[in-house]
Amino acid sequence: MKVEYGVIQDIDSWMTLVEEGRWSFPGLETPEGLDEHRAVVLKFMGKKQAICAKEGNEIAGVMLFSRGHNMICCLAVSPAYRRRGVASLLMDEALRNLDRTKEITVTTFRSNDEKGSAPRALYEKYGFLEDALVEEMGYPNQKYILYPADSEKKERAMAIHKMVGRISGILQGCTPSVYLYGSSVLNDFRLGWSDIDILVLTGKQMSEEQAQRLVGLRGEMLEEEPGNLYYRSFEGGMLTLDAFLSGKKERIVYWGTSGEQITDTYMFDSFGRVELIQYGDLLYGRDIRSQLKAPAFSDLYADVERHYKTIRRYAQKTERSIYSFGWMLDIPRCIYTLRTGRIIAKTRAAEWALENRLCSDADVLAYALEVRRGPIAHNDEYTFDYAEKLAESVQRFADVLEKELYAKSTKLQAGEVSDELRLLPEYIE
Repeated sequence: MKVEYGVIQDIDSWMTLVEEGRWSFPGLETPEGLDEHRAVVLKFMGKKQAICAKEGNEIAGVMLFSRGHNMICCLAVSPAYRRRGVASLLMDEALRNLDRTKEITVTTFRSNDEKGSAPRALYEKYGFLEDALVEEMGYPNQKYILYPADSEKKERAMAIHKMVGRISGILQGCTPSVYLYGSSVLNDFRLGWSDIDILVLTGKQMSEEQAQRLVGLRGEMLEEEPGNLYYRSFEGGMLTLDAFLSGKKERIVYWGTSGEQITDTYMFDSFGRVELIQYGDLLYGRDIRSQLKAPAFSDLYADVERHYKTIRRYAQKTERSIYSFGWMLDIPRCIYTLRTGRIIAKTRAAEWALENRLCSDADVLAYALEVRRGPIAHNDEYTFDYAEKLAESVQRFADVLEKELYAKSTKLQAGEVSDELRLLPEYIE
């Protein structure tokens, strides 16, 4: 058995193999779909991104990969050659062509799909980890990621996978949908500062016993793995979709910075709602985001205004903590939203403010950005002393936010700004 780059002369044999298993691949069920795939294969062959395993002159398996996107695009093995290591030969060759210092992605069938058993086992053998549940061509799939060695994101992904598994197990019978949003999906997570934001929406209200188990879950997992730095970072709410949409009171589990509790209400602001709808990852269950209403611009404006008042009230004095630098990052994020109607990550917001010279204390904002990028490295007395003296700079920066609020309020009242948000894809790193 040998692995070769596919060439034009292979296309008929290649497509014969694809046609054998076309019913397993969404989009290839029709002659038109096969014709389109044939054109794609020829394009990949031209870029030397199509490989095939051959036994003599017979093609036993095929794979398409993309160097530009650093991903595995398609894998198929002839039924006559399965369980003979063909897929592993192709995977070995593809990984030699891709950048192992960056994330390598692939999508395949979900765990509850009988077609997923073999490919999922293959990817997991090579170290790929489960990621978001997605749809491709209207078919439910799951994304897998192979992280670089010693990647922080790999450790975080493993912790998220374990946590989601425990939550879904506890809520069995309640049809939970588990979402990841916030800094993790905005590519702005910083270990030692950021939270891992999750939202669990169920079809049926959880029992008191289930709620009690969820309340103690973070602590339980920390006891099992005392050295894990991620479990204490999980925050979010767990409630029925009905209560989330209507705001009615019911049994709700809340995990926050200061602890966890069973409560009867849950606040989810418009920033979180935009992040959830536009950027959130579905990690478990059925995607019910089509039932969520996107906030209007006036909702975002109201949340920015509330945050502005919080800054004026509580940031008159700052504490000896790296979190005090958060005031300097929240302000440009609010300004960006007022100007564009979009959500931006905190790190990028600070960079944007520096680029546009929005802060008169640029050196303070620059240091806040430095701390944000490496919070663990700034766990020192100099940084804590600096944090304790931030109040005047925060308030001067809040003056800029106040002017933005006034200007946008005037335009809203004059009808010069649309109240409808258009949630369009945007590169936000």
